[in-house]
Amino acid sequence: MPARSRALVLAAVLAAASGCGRSEPGPTAPAGARSVILISIDSLRADHCTPYGRVPDFAPDEETTPFMARMAEEGVLFENAEATSPWTLPSHASLLSGMHAREHGVRQRAMALSDELELVSGRFRAAGWHTAGFFSGPFLHPVWGFGRGFEVYRPGPDYLKSDETVAAVTDLRSNQGIQRVHDASHRQAECAEPVMREAMAWLEEDDRYEEPFFLFLHLWDPHYDYYPPTEYRTRFLPDDDGSVRGDELMDMEVELTPELLRTLQALYDAEIRYTDDWIARLYARLEEWGVADDVVVVITADHGDEFLEHGKRGHRKNLYEETMRVPLVIRAPGLAPAGVRVEGSVSIADIAPTLLDLCGLEPWPERSGRSLRGIWEGRVENHSPRLDLVLARKQLLGWREGKDKLIFDEAKLSAEIYDLEADPGERNPLRLPLNADHPVARRALAALQAEPQEPPYPPIPVNEPEHLTEALSAAGYVDGD
Repeated sequence: MPARSRALVLAAVLAAASGCGRSEPGPTAPAGARSVILISIDSLRADHCTPYGRVPDFAPDEETTPFMARMAEEGVLFENAEATSPWTLPSHASLLSGMHAREHGVRQRAMALSDELELVSGRFRAAGWHTAGFFSGPFLHPVWGFGRGFEVYRPGPDYLKSDETVAAVTDLRSNQGIQRVHDASHRQAECAEPVMREAMAWLEEDDRYEEPFFLFLHLWDPHYDYYPPTEYRTRFLPDDDGSVRGDELMDMEVELTPELLRTLQALYDAEIRYTDDWIARLYARLEEWGVADDVVVVITADHGDEFLEHGKRGHRKNLYEETMRVPLVIRAPGLAPAGVRVEGSVSIADIAPTLLDLCGLEPWPERSGRSLRGIWEGRVENHSPRLDLVLARKQLLGWREGKDKLIFDEAKLSAEIYDLEADPGERNPLRLPLNADHPVARRALAALQAEPQEPPYPPIPVNEPEHLTEALSAAGYVDGD
């Protein structure tokens, strides 16, 4: 198939899967409406970000996220923001729906968001905002429903839109091509640049930045494997001898010595800085256009990565803070205060309701996510994030409120309770039955029982061809332990 034909096929596949594309003009956003940029950085744990105290091991004079630090100085930083799940798919469903995982129901790869479930993109589009999303990880593909509500929703990096990808997607006879494409997602060194260039081009087209817009950006780079651009590798690993490749974290045949772990985390930090620098470049364009103070900017993540803190590698293994505590910064001049650090517990499921609140749009009264305005205004001390992980032989439910955290193992019918103030590393759990007569257990159980036991918008089976399922499973993305 010629290259141009393949590009057209891919565009058709993405448009059909997402239900997006240009349509007839709709409502007009109200005068003075704020624009929004929502940025999700994949696999970014909070404690590797500059405003959360990260000092790189081998390059103490470097900062991992200086731009995020600037946004924190000019906005609100949340010290204790929790992901809803320790992996990409369910957490992004929560981020865009304002629901915890058991509400939207997309807890395993086989399920996609209900066609009837409105996302924050759809709420903005219906109110007259321009909407666009650019993504760089396979689990943001519109096949899971993420393209809904966007005028434009497409991938940035080549590994998701190359000729090889088109051939793999359209060849139902073999899974070898799609296997290579998915493996490439781990090796892709530079995802942020193509995503940001797509975003800047979309904003610049017809001077769209002058009108209210909702822009969602997903940046894959800090996700393992860790292959930062050479410049960044050198900065964060100045005495690099080249012996560490960057893919050792998930190579189970490699022993992760303390020195190797430190080196891998240096490469992880380099990936983070590369991503932060590209976000800064996008923001610089907003400043050039003179609209930066008219845009609400949110920077967050879907989960973190574990470096053996609890004996595991990567993510999608447990509900501990190394994978669940993520950065969250909101800059909204005139709407949110500058330089405020909020200690209360919050969830990424609260972000979409917050954006609706800041932009004067009606909230979803039936969803568990709540606007964060009450937190930074001091009217509410804590929200109560719920955490979720479903595997073939394991189901973990979690709850947090302030310093108190509970993790319930359904298979073992037991709970671990932590005081995160006294035990931030979660080393000394109090193990009890969930229904034990303990104040934290009682509060957690009440919160979990108050959640919908069935999703109000039941998820639908994902239209994932068998060869793609096999390929993703072979690449390590399995709904098992």
